[in-house]
Parts: sequence; structure tokens; C-alpha cells
Amino acid sequence: MAAETQQITGTLTSCQVYNERWGRGIVRLEDGDYLVVTGESLVGLTEGNRYRMDGRVVVHPRFGRQFECEIAAIDIPLDDEALVQHLRKNFKGCGAVTARKIVDLYRGDLTKLRDQLVSNPYALDFTRVTKRKVSVAGAEDLKGLVYRDLSTRVGIIGVKDSILRKLAEWLAGRVEEKREPIAAAWALYSKDPYAPIQDIDGYGFAAADLIALRGIGFPRFHEFRLAALVTHALRDGCERNGHVHLNLENLSERIGAIDPDVSPERAMAAAKVRKEPIVIDGDRHYPRHLWNAERALARNLAVRALQMAAPIIDASAEELDGEIAAAEAMLSTGAQAFRLDASQRKAIIGILTSTHLVHTLTAGPGCGKTALMEILVHVARERKILFCAPTGKAAKVLSSRVQRFGLSATTIHAMLGVTAEGFEFNEHNPLDADIVIADETSMDDLMLTRSLMDAVGPDTHVVFLGDVDQLQSVGPGQVLKDLLQMPFDHHRLVHTYRNDGGILDVVRQAGSGVVDCENREDVSFSHRLPEPDDVGVTRVTHAYLAAIERYGIVRVGLLMPRRKGDIHLPGWNITYLNELLRQRLNPDGRRVVGTTLHAGDRIIIRKNILIEHGIDAAGNKLAEQVVNGDTGFIRDFSVDETGRNVTELHLELDDGRAIRFPGKEVESVGLAYAMTVHAAQGSEYEVVIFVCTNGSPNFVHRGILYTAFSRARSKLWVLGDDRTIRAIAERAIPARNSRLAERMRTSMRHLQKIGGTDRSGR
Repeated sequence: MAAETQQITGTLTSCQVYNERWGRGIVRLEDGDYLVVTGESLVGLTEGNRYRMDGRVVVHPRFGRQFECEIAAIDIPLDDEALVQHLRKNFKGCGAVTARKIVDLYRGDLTKLRDQLVSNPYALDFTRVTKRKVSVAGAEDLKGLVYRDLSTRVGIIGVKDSILRKLAEWLAGRVEEKREPIAAAWALYSKDPYAPIQDIDGYGFAAADLIALRGIGFPRFHEFRLAALVTHALRDGCERNGHVHLNLENLSERIGAIDPDVSPERAMAAAKVRKEPIVIDGDRHYPRHLWNAERALARNLAVRALQMAAPIIDASAEELDGEIAAAEAMLSTGAQAFRLDASQRKAIIGILTSTHLVHTLTAGPGCGKTALMEILVHVARERKILFCAPTGKAAKVLSSRVQRFGLSATTIHAMLGVTAEGFEFNEHNPLDADIVIADETSMDDLMLTRSLMDAVGPDTHVVFLGDVDQLQSVGPGQVLKDLLQMPFDHHRLVHTYRNDGGILDVVRQAGSGVVDCENREDVSFSHRLPEPDDVGVTRVTHAYLAAIERYGIVRVGLLMPRRKGDIHLPGWNITYLNELLRQRLNPDGRRVVGTTLHAGDRIIIRKNILIEHGIDAAGNKLAEQVVNGDTGFIRDFSVDETGRNVTELHLELDDGRAIRFPGKEVESVGLAYAMTVHAAQGSEYEVVIFVCTNGSPNFVHRGILYTAFSRARSKLWVLGDDRTIRAIAERAIPARNSRLAERMRTSMRHLQKIGGTDRSGR
């Protein structure tokens, strides 16, 4: 049971802040006792000042009784000497004489002076008592004072401290020239608490609405709120389900789900007046960035569809047969000869000789997609070929297959050349390649594919590899499915060669929607989901630990659908299991200061992050990209001279890169002993332990089963109720709203009509 909120008042005798976002201090209470205080709200407080703190008393298993501070506000007694001491301590240039003159000036109303010092010290006019320059001193700069004001006014309602600090920075930059900046900041913010949504990363509608309605008393049906609500409902509806657009009915439902008392018609009218970033195309409502991306990618693909190009290989049938035979011999090992089957031969010849510029090769696991690319590389060895994949893990798997040719694969981001200004390679600076081969295309969303195709030269062949039965991209779009509806060069492989045992049998079953839940030599079904108690959790963790002892932690996957949970509350989610496994596998790792991470931890990066590394000799900005889903280990970390702020995490990623990860982004790093199925896309493991729990049909469907099962190479262990597994298998992968294929064909007709072939459609 959660502890009740309490309030304490006392003097902050010491305070240490870690990573500029969390602090630990000691408060001397009014009765003379001392209490350890912790929390994000301690950032910016000044030792020696008296504060009023709201929060909860907790008993930490290691550090004992302490106070978790949620809000801290300056507290000054209505006492002459206390006011004088506060003025002297917190205002540069204010001595004892000046301080007493100010107190005397407010002698008739010391409450007014105290309120001024608490809420808006910038407005205190010292020119009335001295000619000396007096200014606010200490850690409380304008940003900090605006934060204090916000925290005092709205912090108690449950908004994250980090959000309030971002708001304070945003507001401080807009009122720094005002005569009374703190009052001006509140006036600006309270007038429209939804305005910062467009500018502040992490400040979304939910946080704005919480502050507006509960902290400010903002009118619920004000046009500012209604307009922001529509944009949020549209983005949320698209991102939650992978849609590129919503129709009017979908959008109205999302608005109603957020606030059932709001009229969708009135809200959308407000959004139009406020010029929210929404595009209405018939009955389709797009977030503007997705509308722009869909149109641009459709035009790009339309131009390529109309352009008949020279084939990858211009050779006679006999010459091509000879090259393929030589490639087969190269792929043969010992007494085991490698031979293409009829469908594989047809596919590779088709790709090599097609006059289309865009090719797709789809297949389930073990059907030979990558082997065919090895054939292609051998036959087309005189051409410049680039390989890419959406994640570092997938790129590493692909690299292992093509390294014999002196080639490697990178992430799409790395191939496009991430810079501080955007991608280095784009429509104005295309990639230098004859062929671009993109693997794991089912994971590519609309925005990433648009960037990729913008960077592909007009005469470059592009080969998309993928499996349409796997989970689709996390971001909006269904690019691979849309490509298959377009007039390009398409090939599908159906015969399985890798691991002809039970794993691929249940993978095929999951793809067809019927899983028999029968055990096989390399597949075990538990037939029931154990309770997440000591017995059930121990059963899973022992199996995991035994597997990694044999194969190594990188080659074992503990997967499940659910991410969110409580580290202290047993449950089948990765939050709880990751903390449990970290205590077993890395109990003595040196703690990364100010975080719950430790050196030696198995980690995953949960955000696309551009890491800048200064400027090279030519004046070019140096940068590299890590992407959401990259996994690896924390090998070490660096701190600043205080020892309380992490400057870098030293990461070793599974794709082989050593990354100096910025300390300011440490919140984007999570544990990865256990992972969600979505995060495991593009990975291969010798052993997969899959804990199958139910969930929303929009999220837990046969794609989850198919992807989880197909990650395993040697052994698959499925823990779940047979009835639940069968029900999930029956759920088709939900359709996504996308007009990419339709829009591409419309662009083709337009280009044919005007006789143009440029990618802009002009």
C-alpha cells in the first residue's frame, strides 16, 4: 500500500545532485531531527535555505528511512532576522544593511515581502534602498525560479519533474526580457498550456491536459484544448495501431475515447481554426508529416515504376547459368552440395535480368533469402552493392553472410549518413551504389523508407527482403505489404531448408492461424501459464540461466509481449523479470551514479539518438546513430569532476560497435535480459523462451506468435495456456490504413499523362 503524502519543513543542510536530474540531501527539521530526502525536486535547491517539501516517507531496503520529495518550495518564516538572512544568502550584492532596509520597507506587510521572495524574487526592487547593483544569486537562475513556481502551482498533481523542468526552460526563454519574468511565465503558460506541445519533446497532450484541467482550472471546452485534443487523438490513433491516416469515424472514436463529452465536430472545427498540423484528404485525416511522407514516397516509386532500366546483369542465358553454378559451388560445404531449387533459381534469374528498378523477395524463415543474395553478390561482383537493415542486430546477421565477399551491412541510418542537420545522403546527394539490398523490410516504417528511397540514385536497383507474416513496423505504415501491390519485380520463396524440425513447423502453423500446441523434439509447450510466484518465476529463470550458461547470453532470448510492470510486483512482464535477472547475473556491477543501471548490465536502447562527436579537420560535423532496439552491454561509464554526473556510458553493442553514449540520454537505456517480442525483431537466438500472455487483439495476435517462434534456431520453449495460444493464433494481423499503393498508381497515371519522370511529380 502506497504511503500517504506528507509535508515537512526544514533547512537543507546538504544536497548532492546526480546527472542534473536527481538529488539526495539532508534536512534539519524544526524539532532538531535530521531526515534524508531524495528526488528530482532537489535539483536546483540551495544548501542553507529553508524549504517546505511535499512527498512520502519510505523505508529503503538498503538506506533505511527517507523522504521522497515530490515538490519543494522555499519557506521563509515571518521573522525579521529570517528574512534578512534569506536576502543576504540569495541576492548577490545584498549585505546586512541593505537587507534590513528592505525588511523595514515592507514593515507594514512582511507577508507581501515573503510572497515576493518565494514566487517572484526577480521583481524585488532594491533601487528604493540602495544604489548598488543587486541580483538573484545562487543556483536559482530564471529557469530554476520558473521551475519552482510551476512546481509549487501544479507539481502536486502528478506531472513528472522532468516535464516541469522542460516547461520552465521553454518559458524562461520567452520571458527573460520581461520586468517580472516569473509572473509573466505563469501568465503565458496558463493562457494556453497546450501551446508547448509542438516544441517540447516528451510534453504531450496527456501532461498538458493534466496540468490544464487539474492545476490551472482551464476551461474544458476551450478551443485551445479542443484543437490540441484532435491532433493528439489523430497521432495517437495512428501511432498506436500503425495507421498512416484515420477516417472520420476512426478519429471521432479516438476523440470520444479521450473525452466522451467533447463534440468531435466542434473539436475538429477548432483544430481547423488553430491550424493544427493535420491534412484532410477526402475522408482521410493525416498527421501532416505522414501525409508529406506518403506523397513523397509514392511519387518516388511511381517514377521508378515507369522507368525501364538496364538489368543488373546483361548476359546470355548460358553465361548466367555458368555464373550461378559457380556461386552454388562456392556455397557448398564439404560433401554437402548447395543447389538452388526451381523457385529459388527462377527468383534469382528474375532479379538479375529484370528491367525493373525495384525488386521484392519475400519468404518465411529458412527459405534461402540471404543465400540468394550471396548468389547475387557473386554474379554481380563487378557492381557496387550496399547492404542495410533497420537495426544493428539485423545488420550484423546479414553482415555475417556477406563478409566473405569483403562486404558488410549497416543500419539504414548509418548507410544514409546521419548528421546533425539530417541525413547526408538524400535526393540531392544520392548513395553511390548500383544495387541497394534492404533486409527485414517488414520492420521499416513509412518515414524511414521515404528517407531510404530519397537517397537511392535514379538508376540504382533496390532489392527489398522480408517476411510479410512477421510483426509489422512499430511506426506507422505497412511498406512491404504496399510494395507487393505495386507493379514491380516480385518473387516469393516457399520451400524451407534451414532447420527442418519442429520450430519451423510451429512457425508455419502460427502464420496460418492454427497452432496445435503439441510438443516436438525442439519445441516444448507448457500447456499452461504458471503463476508469476516464486515457483513459476524460478522455473523460468532457471531455464534462462541454464541456456545462457551453455550458449551465452547474446544467443538466448527470453521474450514476452508485455513490457510494463513493477520491479517489486511479480508479473510476466519484462520490467519485473529484468530487475530480477540483473540481481542474479550482475549483482556486483558498479552502479551508474544517479541511475538504477550498473556496469556489466545487458541493455537495450529505446530511442533513436544522434550522437555528435564534434567537427573533423574539414569542418564537417561528426555524428553516429543508435536506433531504438539496439542491444548490448554497459562496459563502463565516465563521470564529471564532481563524481555525481554521468558524462558517458561506454557501450558495447551486439553489432560490434563501441559507443560513447551521452550521459544526458541515460533514461533511454533499459535492461534487456528479458525483451518484448517487438524488440527482438531482426534477431536470431539459439534458444527462445517465450512467455505467452494475452492482451488487446490490436497488439497480441498471430504476428506476435510467428515472430517469437521464428527467432529460435535450436530450441523453443513456450509457456502459456494452450487455449490462449490458439486464440491468439486465430487473430489476423490487424489491417493498417495506408494509401501508399493507391497513391503510387495515381502518381503513375499523372506522370504518364504529362510525360514526366522526375521524382517530384512535376
